[in-house]
Amino acid sequence: MTVSDNQSPEPIELSEQDQADIAALHAMPEVPEDFEYHPILMVWREILKPARTEALKKVTPQWASRICAQYQQVTFADMNEFRDRYYAKIEELFQMLLDEIASDDNCLVYDTPAEDLAENVSHYKNLLRDWQVRFMAWEVAWDCTAPDAALELAAISEVHKAFFGQTGVTQFLDNIKLELDEEWQAELSAELESMKEGS
Repeated sequence: MTVSDNQSPEPIELSEQDQADIAALHAMPEVPEDFEYHPILMVWREILKPARTEALKKVTPQWASRICAQYQQVTFADMNEFRDRYYAKIEELFQMLLDEIASDDNCLVYDTPAEDLAENVSHYKNLLRDWQVRFMAWEVAWDCTAPDAALELAAISEVHKAFFGQTGVTQFLDNIKLELDEEWQAELSAELESMKEGS
């Protein structure tokens, strides 16, 4: 509909929900000017650091219920062993992160996503490769006939989710829009395939 020069448009009727939504938008806090960006390497370090103390804690009923429901070969009586395996694997991957950080005195100083990507891209590629190689090593070593096969597979699966799942730590890389070139992906695929064939 075209509004003529001397005709006012009809007022828009806003529902209570529309008004509430608009009020909520205006109430949303803006990112403060002094917002401090931290490189994803640092974010990963801080996220994974508490695992060392969590590994010493008692298994909660909620965690036991979820794991036993998802992995039916795992029982409540297995949960202490599951916890130890789970956190031991996280510790291995965490140590890889710490080693990567230690290899570059400047990798934690960048204060914008663009700088983080430009200066730390090799570190992110190294870790993505090394972590996936470690997962493949665990999978290759897994023996379906072993008495602990169910526990080991459950631990591998849960740690994989924690790193590469939809809400895993690697999803933080979306913040810097890391792109993995075809050559890098091909080299990693060849390495993983070689590990599988050599098993």
